[in-house]
Parts: sequence; structure tokens; C-alpha cells
Amino acid sequence: MENELTVKTVDFMGDGLLAAKDSKGIIWVGVRQMCEGIGLSKDQMRNERRKIQEDLVLSKGESNLTLPTAGGNQEALCLQLDYVPLWLAKISITPNMKETNPELVEKLVKYQLKAKDVLAAAFLPSYWQQTRQEAKNNRLLETDAIKSFVAYAKSQGSQHADRYYCSLTQLANKAAGISQGRDKADIQQLNNLTLVEHIISEVLQDSMQQGKPYKEIYLACKARIEQFKKIAYLGK
Repeated sequence: MENELTVKTVDFMGDGLLAAKDSKGIIWVGVRQMCEGIGLSKDQMRNERRKIQEDLVLSKGESNLTLPTAGGNQEALCLQLDYVPLWLAKISITPNMKETNPELVEKLVKYQLKAKDVLAAAFLPSYWQQTRQEAKNNRLLETDAIKSFVAYAKSQGSQHADRYYCSLTQLANKAAGISQGRDKADIQQLNNLTLVEHIISEVLQDSMQQGKPYKEIYLACKARIEQFKKIAYLGK
């Protein structure tokens, strides 16, 4: 795997964080560089390395990889990006730290909140990011339509109308082939999702304007999506 690493130095708050993506698409982050960026001492750094290697969960996401450094290629402890927020959250902010080193505490909080997204963005194609943003924008429109539909269903006597938020979202995800969350969807899935959510939004709005029963409207959404899947050869 190490011979197929794509390595980058990612700027975060002025710190150069060493990260790499392997042939499976997994992003790895150099632990030492993150510790140095936060401002941890050498003793604290050694303690964090030990904690990662001994922790029941974090140890599943660590590996020693050969990465380029100022001193040449060296073996370095790395952590999978998905495990980074958990690791950072486990670095306790003590009252003593707040009093003696407030700058470190402030930086640690920013690392905890933002580092993962910045590191991920460095390896994601700009087109994927653009597609993802378009999907988010479309999701807002669909959510507004579902919100109106929930109120509409309640006005017709539905006792469980709020469940349609989950039901319609699951319907859209399944039709688009998304099974592990929208943040892990590929470009094709995101494009399909945008089309499916547009269909749901249009069916909801048109049907409500016609005054159709809410149960009939939901079934119409399912039927229209099934038609779309057949036309687009989804699920084949």
C-alpha cells in the first residue's frame, strides 16, 4: 500500500499537516505533525502516540507508513482520517491547561472542530465538492416541500405525519443507491439523488395543489421514483 500513497502537505491554520491517500481511497494523517501543530510538548506527543496504539477503538485505525519528511523518507505513525475527530476529542482540556496555556487550548478546539474537513477537502476533486454543494442546495428545496407536505398531512388527520421526513429521505437515498450516508456518495450517486429529490419535490407540490389525499400523494412519489429508476436503469 505504501508504494501507492498520494502524499500531500495540507495547510491548516498555518501548520503543515502531512496526509496521504492510499489505493483504496483511505486518507491517513501523520500523528506527529498534528501534535506539533496543536502545540503539544514531546512528552505529551509520546503520550498521545501511546494512547492511540493502546486504545481499543483508535488502534483499529492506526498504521505505520513511510512518508517523506525533512529528513527523508521515514516511518511515521498515521491515523485514518475517520478516526481523527475521536482521537482529538479524547485529548482532555484540563483547568491547568486553560490557565497555563490558553493558546494551546484554543488551537486544540479548532483542530477538533475543523481539521477533518480541511484534510478531506485536500483529496476530494473540486467537481465532487461542487456536486456535493449542489446536492445540499437541492436538499433544502426538497426539505421545504416535505415540511409543507407534513403540515398538509396533519391537516387531513394524519397522526404520524412527521415520519414522512424519514420515509421520503430513505426513499430518495435508496433510489440513488446510497447506503452508507450522503457524505460517502460518489458523483453519480449525488447526481441521481438530485434528480430523485427534484421528482419528490415536484410530485408533493403538484399533488397538494390538486388537493389529493396525503396517502395517495406518498404513493405517487414512490410510483414516480420507480418509473425514474426503470428509465435510468438504476438498480441494475
